Amino acid sequence: MFLEGTRSWRVSSGDSHHVDVALYVRDALALSVETRPHIPSLDPSVPIFIPDGIDRAAVTAEWPGWWETVLEWPRTEVSAEQELTFGPSFDTSPALANRPALRAAIAALTEPGGMYRSAAARGLTRPSSMPIGEVVSELAKELGRPVRPFNLEITQISVAEPMWELLTESHVLASYRFTESSAVVPALREVISRLAWKAAR
Repeated sequence: MFLEGTRSWRVSSGDSHHVDVALYVRDALALSVETRPHIPSLDPSVPIFIPDGIDRAAVTAEWPGWWETVLEWPRTEVSAEQELTFGPSFDTSPALANRPALRAAIAALTEPGGMYRSAAARGLTRPSSMPIGEVVSELAKELGRPVRPFNLEITQISVAEPMWELLTESHVLASYRFTESSAVVPALREVISRLAWKAAR
């Protein structure tokens, strides 16, 4: 997770363990679930693996509601201790209390999921961050004053297609394919301009 900003504005960007786990479970079990927004398959692709005893139909039924909680989690203010207890992909999470099939699937896929993430990260280099500071500086120069206070969360995922989707006005779900491309500059500018303008009202 990268953090940029000053006392008046803050942008957090990077991946989310819980989002990654949710998408791995979806792809490994080949679940037929819809996501809003549409989320392409993980990149690199995940081999289908159905552990013994896992009820795919029950997991499919439980996954969508859990996914909504997972997407909200990056916007949740919690301490490090609370994260380890309440994080939505952890066994102790209230988000899994009434989802036994999903809880069992996550446990069964922990080891192969870890191996997948290690293999995917091997030899992979990511840019240190997006050009967030440059975008904010340019906006401030155009305004003739510092930008107004705002907070922006950008959750990044490794999927097979470019994507940049606003979950809320201050939370974006984006693929690394998009954030590592030149298209990210105008996208950042649009979101930050809207936030800074609203904060100024």
